[in-house]
Amino acid sequence: MNATTLTPAQNRRPDGGLPARSAVVRWAWRLLLREWRQQLLLVCLVAFTVAAAVCGLAAAHAYPASAAGTFGSAQQRVRLDGVNPQQIRAQVAAARTKLGRVEVIGHRAVPIPGSVRSMDVRAQDPHGRYGSPMLRLVSGRYPGAGREIALTRSAADLFRTRPGAQVVLGGQLLSVVGLVENPQKLNDVFALAAPGSQVAARPATSAVVLADVSPGAFSAYRQADDSPKFIQERQDFDQAPITTAVFALATVVLLLVSLVAAAGFAVLAQRRLRQLGVLASIGATTRHLRLLLLAHGALTGVCAAAVGTLAGVLAWLPLAPHMEDAASHRIDRLALPWALLVLMALAAVLAPTAAAWWPARVVARIPAARALSARPPRPVPARQSAWAALVLLAAGVGCLVAAHRVNGLLISLGIVAFVLGLLLLSPLFVRAMAATAVRMPFTARLAMRGLGRYQARSGAALAAITLAIGIPVAVSVLAAASEVTAERGNLAASQLLIRIGSQEPVIPRLSDAELVRVRDAVDQYADALGTTATPLAMAYATDAPQSRGGDVDTGAGQPVVEVGRKTGPHTWRSSALYVATSETARRFGFDLATAAPDTDVLTPLRARLELLGTSRRDLVARTRHVQGSAYTSVPDAFLTSAALHRLGWHTITVGWFVQAPHDLTAAQLTAARDLAAANGLVTQARDRQDGLATLRWASVAGGAVLALGVLAMTVGTIRGEAADELRTLTATGATTTIRRSLTAATAGFLALAGVLLGTAGAYAILLAAYADDRSPLTHVPYIPLALTLLGLPVAAAAAAWLAAGREPGSMTRRLLE
Repeated sequence: MNATTLTPAQNRRPDGGLPARSAVVRWAWRLLLREWRQQLLLVCLVAFTVAAAVCGLAAAHAYPASAAGTFGSAQQRVRLDGVNPQQIRAQVAAARTKLGRVEVIGHRAVPIPGSVRSMDVRAQDPHGRYGSPMLRLVSGRYPGAGREIALTRSAADLFRTRPGAQVVLGGQLLSVVGLVENPQKLNDVFALAAPGSQVAARPATSAVVLADVSPGAFSAYRQADDSPKFIQERQDFDQAPITTAVFALATVVLLLVSLVAAAGFAVLAQRRLRQLGVLASIGATTRHLRLLLLAHGALTGVCAAAVGTLAGVLAWLPLAPHMEDAASHRIDRLALPWALLVLMALAAVLAPTAAAWWPARVVARIPAARALSARPPRPVPARQSAWAALVLLAAGVGCLVAAHRVNGLLISLGIVAFVLGLLLLSPLFVRAMAATAVRMPFTARLAMRGLGRYQARSGAALAAITLAIGIPVAVSVLAAASEVTAERGNLAASQLLIRIGSQEPVIPRLSDAELVRVRDAVDQYADALGTTATPLAMAYATDAPQSRGGDVDTGAGQPVVEVGRKTGPHTWRSSALYVATSETARRFGFDLATAAPDTDVLTPLRARLELLGTSRRDLVARTRHVQGSAYTSVPDAFLTSAALHRLGWHTITVGWFVQAPHDLTAAQLTAARDLAAANGLVTQARDRQDGLATLRWASVAGGAVLALGVLAMTVGTIRGEAADELRTLTATGATTTIRRSLTAATAGFLALAGVLLGTAGAYAILLAAYADDRSPLTHVPYIPLALTLLGLPVAAAAAAWLAAGREPGSMTRRLLE
């Protein structure tokens, strides 16, 4: 009988290989299930951050307007304005010849009763080659006959009609058969007629040609056809900067959470130290122990990412329809930036995993015998170098100063370097705080020394609180800097600008009777205020293209001359140019008699200016400097009468300027808006800037809530790690008041250090960024800063006082688990 000898496999790995790692991961999952109460706050923080990021990314992706509201699926758009229907048909035929397969939409403007504005009636095929994305049937049906139309809801309200009724448009009786909308441009007010060569049984006054050809073919068409036309090429809005900013903000918040999670994982490792010693004694290697905590962090991140992503999507689905009115287009709720959402979920998994790495590295090096005795090593002081922190802070300040608020790369590098410097400085700041505890009362001294003993964890928490407070403080300061004083802004509180039409530089043409009616209404309003309205006129060139600028679908309008300076090879920054009259000279404080005969423009601007809106190119204006206004919407550029006659231009009334003897009340502003609505005008009063105040308070409140959450996790982990000392204090007679005071002092001192360091860091970054002009930072938001500096430490101490004080469950020994 032969004996069989069992020999170990030659290729078996000494560390157990994949089966050992799988067993460690399974045990990490069981550990997570058992420790779910301790990990619930971390999971909720990460899940809330992911959910908010999902909603933010979806909103940033869906909110920007799409070019489909104007172009449909086409790449080029040409508006043809002929003097008669025959010329328009010839222009359309030329476009078909040069551009091939195109879609033609006929247009005709009809007046709106009681208003100087007109409404567009368009003959468009709902199922056209390029224009179908611009139409959606809301109710009823599309028009099929010559005298049938469909209206948008706004147009139906204007004419007080509905589907199934009849309406008079431009003296023509038409049947309303349905309601339609432009889903990519909800503020588009129009009437839809059946497709064809005529618009609701009448000739078209203009036509729009949609095409999708190569740039070369389109350029050849532009050069071959010199008839009057307005040409547009599609330019979609770039959503990447907004979505990237939201993603970056969410990543910063995850960084805050991971800083505190590192302390939580350290306490978890200490609490499970005996089990880790058992694993090490039965053959687990250092890698296995490290893998245990890393797997625990990764599984925590997976759970939080899954819950947060699902919660964010479920919150976005009912939220999206409520954004459509503000965005002025329909939103596809499932058209989400899936690539960024996947990256967000991946970041949510990596953040807790990275937070668990350092505690895993430390605990894996503890000898098995020491771990089995449940005696953790003495806390190791933070080893960050003060020199490294100072170098990073100096580098950050240097980058911000050199950026001049223009260079995005230097701004990003400067902020990152400065934040890293603050992170390295936090443990040193904790050590400095602990050194000042000598002269404090017993409870405060014990709390400060506890922070110093566990400075690695309290330093991470301090860094998180610093960022949580620094960001809203910076936002609050910038919001205060953006707010204008009574001497600055768009208009003074006593001023009102009334304009004809809203699409400069195209001004709606009024008949003489309409102009008299509108002028009388404005004069009557000014008389009620105890003042007079100053008429404003602008110049226009008779040979200028009649469809230049503005919204090309708003009907008849007169393009006017503007003044501007060149900002690029083919771009200008323009501003309104009004005609200088004796009335405007008295109102705005300049002297017409001092202008030389060859002066074209009176303006406070000193740059090289050009006259825009004419058939001539490079028409440089000869200017004379006059004193301007600090308000941005007050007219400050005036064309002299000599230049008007020399250039052969004409004038058109564009509005009125009202300077009241006192600040306009809410009732007077409401009366001005009613006046504008009744006469088709547009009013502009002083901006109230309520949004900036809301932003300031919301940022401070959000930062405070986040900081309190960080403190809740941190104080809990620090006091949990000091459970032995708490048992000793209780056994020696410490009362509930002493235990409450100890926890409240820990939270209060940590919060005070965080708000001081965060506020100082925020102001240091802003001072470096505005090194060339620090005047915006002189507007200090005293009340929000005072509430942050004083209210947050008090709130943290009060919350800790109320939550603490429970007597430890065991006085004599550590509970075995």
